[in-house]
Amino acid sequence: MARAERRSPKRRGRKGIVTGDGKRRERGGGTATAARVPAIQVVRDAEEVFRAAILAGVLSAGRSDRHWAGHYLYMFHDEDGTAWFKHRDTRAYVSMTARRRAAGYRA
Repeated sequence: MARAERRSPKRRGRKGIVTGDGKRRERGGGTATAARVPAIQVVRDAEEVFRAAILAGVLSAGRSDRHWAGHYLYMFHDEDGTAWFKHRDTRAYVSMTARRRAAGYRA
């Protein structure tokens, strides 16, 4: 346990926090160092999202196709309304932008 504590990425200094790369960051953080977290939305009915992606031509219903929907996992919708899918094996992402959605899709 003591060894893991010594390898901690942050060390407390007198005037702030020293990160693992040697840079000093002032205590308190402030708004300048706070990162903006994007708003994401996960649709509960993933089947509907997959149907819309197939109708829009982003994913395919054919098992022999490279972009067969069965190879992908639905991840989330970002703040722009883009739906993100991740390939099960390669972990490559495919996105469906809001303008490519099929008619009748409700997010």
